[in-house]
Amino acid sequence: MRPVDVVGKKVLFSPLNWGFGHVSRSIALIDQLLQQGNNVIIACEEAQQEVYKEYFPDLNYEFHEGYPFDFKGKGNFAWDLFLRGSKLRLRLNSETRQVSRLVKKHQVDLILSDHRYGFYLKGMHSVFITHQYNLPVKWFQAPVDILHKKLMKRFHQIWVMDDSNSRLAGKLSVSMDAKSVAYIGAYSRFSLYQEFPEKSVEKLAIISGPEIYAQQFADWVVKEHPDATLVCDKSISTPQNTVRFSGSWRHRDDQILKAKHLISRSGYSTIMDADFLGIPITLVPTPGQAEQVYLSKWFKGSD
Repeated sequence: MRPVDVVGKKVLFSPLNWGFGHVSRSIALIDQLLQQGNNVIIACEEAQQEVYKEYFPDLNYEFHEGYPFDFKGKGNFAWDLFLRGSKLRLRLNSETRQVSRLVKKHQVDLILSDHRYGFYLKGMHSVFITHQYNLPVKWFQAPVDILHKKLMKRFHQIWVMDDSNSRLAGKLSVSMDAKSVAYIGAYSRFSLYQEFPEKSVEKLAIISGPEIYAQQFADWVVKEHPDATLVCDKSISTPQNTVRFSGSWRHRDDQILKAKHLISRSGYSTIMDADFLGIPITLVPTPGQAEQVYLSKWFKGSD
């Protein structure tokens, strides 16, 4: 089964709460499912719901607590996750029970999890959505990748957001598991737009990621690219003379579509957006985030 095969179903969907990349990339997928006559219920946090409602105001939403991430901003992602290990395990266990209740409440036909390991139900067709079949870990971190694959096996199928030749994600999306893995191609929310404005913004920086890292990136952009226009949340502080947009996502979309050049973290959702739009992009990986470091090098090499 692939997204194109899902027709006339009641679908329960939930995105990971690691920044807003998973929300961003799922917008085009949800739109496709709706166009194919499906009824989509989105289980997410309030901040995620606010974004989704800009694109899908009439959908059914259920509050669903995110994972208890706590980033210290020092680039030690593995250590930050390790320190939250017990709380993450508790959340995973409670999440599966909540999924069961949501399935019964809405009489769901299909469960879609955008990289949420606990968002599945035995006996119900559950799909894990990712671009990372393989985690970019060092040899001594191999147990993390083993656990990642073990958790994915809970799901009936894995949808990989890349082409079968791993064009955008490189080694991260490579899999020989033809039975359970389906490559569904890249997804960008900008595919929802039929008309595009004239390019009028010379350089636009997209400030994203967990807030503490987003602020660090904004500080870097202001210093290294003082002529850049920033798209960021209201919580991000910038000098008074900085040109910035902190409005709705739809408003930010308009600015991105006007950009001649982008500056961004090397998150996979932004890479898919830049690829779809054909906009030159300067990728700056979040320090210590191995996935972004790898994707930045891979994407530059594939240009």
